[in-house]
Order: sequence, then structure tokens, then C-alpha cells
Amino acid sequence: MTRLYSFYQLRVRFISALFFICSIAILGKMLYVQSFQAADLREITLDAGFTERSVKGSRGNISDRNGQILAETIKTYTFWVNTQKDADVDAIAALFSEAFNQPVDSYQKLLSKRKKYIPLTKALNRTQCLPVLEKLKETKGLQCDVSANRYYPFQNLASQVIGYVDRDHKGQFGIERQFDPLLNGKTSNLIFNRSANGTLRKAIIDQHPTAENGADIQLTIDANIQSILLDALKQGMKRSGALTANGVIINPFTGDILAMASVPDFDPNAFWKYDVSTFANRTISDSYEPGSTFKLISMTAALESGIFTSEDKFFCENGEYQIVSSKIIHDHEPHGDLSLSDIFIYSSNIGLAKMVDQMGAQHIYDYARKFGFGIRTGVPLPSEASGVLREFNEWTRLSGPFVSIGQEISINTLQLAVAYSAAANGGYLPNARIIKNISGNGYEERDYSPRPVRKVMTRETSESLLAMMEEVVNHGTADKARIPGFRIGGKTGTAEKFVNGSYSSREFISSFAAVFPADNPKYVCVINADSPTYGLHWGNETAAPIVKDIFERLIINNKEFIPVESKPMPQFAHTNNTDKLAPLLSTANIIQKRENTVPNFLGKTLKQTIQEAKDLGLLINPVGTSGRVVWQSVSPGQLVDNAPTCTIKLESM
Repeated sequence: MTRLYSFYQLRVRFISALFFICSIAILGKMLYVQSFQAADLREITLDAGFTERSVKGSRGNISDRNGQILAETIKTYTFWVNTQKDADVDAIAALFSEAFNQPVDSYQKLLSKRKKYIPLTKALNRTQCLPVLEKLKETKGLQCDVSANRYYPFQNLASQVIGYVDRDHKGQFGIERQFDPLLNGKTSNLIFNRSANGTLRKAIIDQHPTAENGADIQLTIDANIQSILLDALKQGMKRSGALTANGVIINPFTGDILAMASVPDFDPNAFWKYDVSTFANRTISDSYEPGSTFKLISMTAALESGIFTSEDKFFCENGEYQIVSSKIIHDHEPHGDLSLSDIFIYSSNIGLAKMVDQMGAQHIYDYARKFGFGIRTGVPLPSEASGVLREFNEWTRLSGPFVSIGQEISINTLQLAVAYSAAANGGYLPNARIIKNISGNGYEERDYSPRPVRKVMTRETSESLLAMMEEVVNHGTADKARIPGFRIGGKTGTAEKFVNGSYSSREFISSFAAVFPADNPKYVCVINADSPTYGLHWGNETAAPIVKDIFERLIINNKEFIPVESKPMPQFAHTNNTDKLAPLLSTANIIQKRENTVPNFLGKTLKQTIQEAKDLGLLINPVGTSGRVVWQSVSPGQLVDNAPTCTIKLESM
């Protein structure tokens, strides 16, 4: 008994000692933790109830000049079912059948499979799936994923100008690419409550700011005019069998690009369905030899040189001229003696070649540079081609005559539209603009008001060129652009394509550059069609009818255009007229003058301009303080309500 007791007593003492030691260790550890680790462990404990996530602001909107949304970010909804869990398959099938007008059997068959994820719809906007959203909570087993997607409400409209956002949320092509950093929302780190099962609750708003959305960009594009241009290009390409067609419409006074399109085009909502060639904005990315449309620049050089007047005559060799022993220049039709203005009206290559030989090729080069050829316009769109204008020291004996008729030089469509704008607005090369305003995302405000680049011709030359262009439509090579009762000026071009090292006899670029109205310009439009069916390849057969179609629709949509009786053409003259204050446009206005329309300020002093504008409620932004007005940003005849501010440039006469 004693021995047994001693045995158990020893064991009890051992266990008691062990228990005591463990207790001391535990108490010591508790004391240590409480004294030295309490702060760190308290922070860990608190953090266990929260989680930090990155939240990105919404991508900014892109809109037209009137605020019409062209690109926006919307919530899209994808509905799905896990049939391996409890789901009311019959109710779900009935709901989707009713909402989307599809047979209920198709949904029942889809849901009969045992899968963790069965998608029923993908990326629907709220309007499309509203009936389903309203019953989402009460429909057992129906799940919904919400995501942000880029949406283009007008689909193909201005698609190459706008571009698209890819599946990695990166802007591709157009404005989406050029301004991707600005359009992108800023990322913020937000703290969320987290429940015991890991579900995220509301963000702690008072601890962290909300994510900042991207900047909104307003373009100079007018969605209505863009729609007219796009449809006219598609119809013209279909009629002519052209491979592609492109065009641009700009305001000649401000340089605002009102419409810019090329076809075939694409729908940015489903960009992956289209060939990558349709993404190109051919109005700026493609350069081509302009052909006879370039003769406007050559004629400007001639009239500005002081060597010629528009009535000087040249013998045009009855259609065939051997300029050097190895080269013969041809005209489309044989001509004898033609005045300089008639050379332009009837598009005589021979007459221009002789004029250049008398004047000197240096003048052609200088004015081509002055008009900005061989240099990008600088419009903020990706992939603009600069075109090719070789340095003058690289020119040959034939370069002057050939460049003057639009060969040995390449340009893009926008460059030509800007050049024709100078002839339309009194002689100033405008700065092409596609951005009207940018706001938000911390963007620093910039002055986007229009500014001319430089003066390239006198007002007298501008008037003479406008009169010549009008005669081209009335009696020259562009009669298929004529609209009875309305005055249109323009110049056709039919340029042989340079294929495999030589000029093709079957493939051409058909083009037409036009000003409307010719006596009070509001629009400059340039159209190009690539390789129309032979026989329809002339500028008057393919491009001019497209322009006519565009202007007819603009007339219908704009009640300011009033048809007028045909007026006598002004005399073609380029003289050393000392009366530099003559109005920019000498013939009767096609736009009926109204009480609240912007007047013609050209030739007036700053005081006269401000007083006249004040009476109309129009704000004036002057560039310069002395002299007289030589340029205004808002074309005469435009409603004051549509243009509350007009920038003017003053120069001493």
C-alpha cells in the first residue's frame, strides 16, 4: 500500500510541477504579449475585417459639337445559372422567353445540362435586360455579373475618327487611342468591410475618396453632317464600284472638321468582326497624287506672282505638247488659246505647264510649302501621313510642270481641304481642328479657339479663285455637281494611280474639292474615290455626284439656305487694286441676311466691329488692336445664337 501510494504520489507531484511550469509559461507569454505585442496584434485583428481593392473611375465620354454622345461607358449585364445548385429552371426559362421573345424550349434545353456556369446572355445594356433585372432577386438560381463596357450608340458613325476600346480596355485608333490616358479614369484604392464569410460590404467612404472618372472630350464633328457624308460615300462607292472612298467637310473660317469618314468602315461595338483595313482613317492616313485638284495651288502661285493676270492667254497646242524630246503632255480635250482662268476652268495641263515654264518652278514649290503640303496638319489623330513634297534642289526639269498638275507630289484629303479653305475664307490657311473642348480628370483648360496658321494669298486672289471654281461647276469639268438655284464652286481631279513603278492606264483616284455656297462659303468638302470602274473614273463622274448629294441634303436640313437667281459671274481679274477694303465676297449672298446673323466684318476697324457686334449680342475676341479685320472665325450669315463668340484678326492695310 505504502509502495503504491509512493508511486502515485511521485506521479502526481510530477504532473503538478509540469502543470505549474506550463501555467507560468502561459502567464509569462500572456504578460509578454500584453506588454510588448499588443499594438501590432490589435492592428492585425482590426485589419481582418477589412480588405483593400483598386477601383477605377469610368472612362470619359466622347461627344459631337452639339453634345450628342458618340462614345460612353455603360454597365452591361451577363446572366448565368449554376444548375449544379438549387435553381428554378422552369421559372428562369419562362422569364427569358418572355423578355427576349424566344421559345421557352430553347432555354429549357440549355438549362437541362448540369454545369456550374451556363450563360444565358452576354453584355446586355440596362434597357435590353430591364424585365430580367426587375425579377432578378425573386428568381431562384439566376446570377448576374455586372461590368463596364464601351458603347457607341451610333455604331459606324465616325468610327475611324473615334476608334474603339479593346478587350484590355485600351484605346485603339482615333480619339480613343490618341487621348487614352486622359479618357481613362484614375485608379483609387478603396477599403471595404468584409464579413466572416469573405463577402465585401460597402466602402468606407469617409476614409478614402471615390475613383475619379476620365476626361470628357467634345469634338468639332457634327453628327448630322457626319451621317450625311457617310451615307453619300457609301452610295457613291456602290454606284461607281470604287474600292474605297473617303471625304471631309470643314468650316473654312475656323478649320473645324464637321465630318470625316472613309468607307468601308466598321462598328466599334463589334470591332473584332471587321478586317483591320476598315479601321484606317483614310482622310489622313492615305496619301495620293491629287491630280487636277492641286491646280488651285498652282493658280494661286501664278496670280500672287504679279507676273500674270487671269486674262493672260496661252496656246494649248490643241491637246498635245512635247515639253521635252522624251515627254509629251496631253489635255483631256484639245484647246487652242486659253486665258489663265480658262486653263483652270477646263483643266488644261498644257496651259499650266507653259505658265510654270514662264513663271519658274520655284514659285510652285514655295506655294506648295506655304499651303502646308509635305507637312502634317497636326490634327490630333494618330497615323496622319505627311505626304511627299521633295526639296526643290531635288526637282528635275519636268518637276515644275508635273507638280503644278498634281503629279510628283502626294497629299492627304485633309491637307487639300485646308488649302481650299484658304481660297474660301479670304486667303488664310486655317488650323484644322477636331477637338472643341476637353474637361475633367484634372485636365488643365486650354484655349481651343480657332487661329489661322498664315496668310497664303490676298483677298483679290481668293475672290478670283472662287469665281473660277464656280465657273468650273457651271460651265467646266464639274457640271454634275451643279444644283439649280445654288452656287457651288469646285475643282475635279482624275489622277492616274502609281502602280508597280509606273502610272496605270486603268486605275485612277477620282476626286472633287468643293466650296459651298461659292459666294458666302460655309463648307469646304473634299471627296476621293479609289479605283472606280473604268469609264466612271473621272472626277465629274464619281466624286462630283457625291458632293452634290451631300450639299442637297445640307440644303434640306438647313433652312438658312435660300435659292437665288443665277447672277452674272464677276470679272476674272488680279490687279494691284489699292482698295483692300473691298468685301471678301463680291457677289450676292446665298444666305438671306437676317437680323441675328453674323455680319461680314472684313475691312472694318476694331471699333466698328465691336459696335456692330454689340448690337447683335455677339462677343468679339480680337487678335491685334490696330488696322482692319482681315479674318473672322465665324462665317458671315451664321446665326448669332449658334456662335456667341467670334475671333477676328486685325492687320494694318
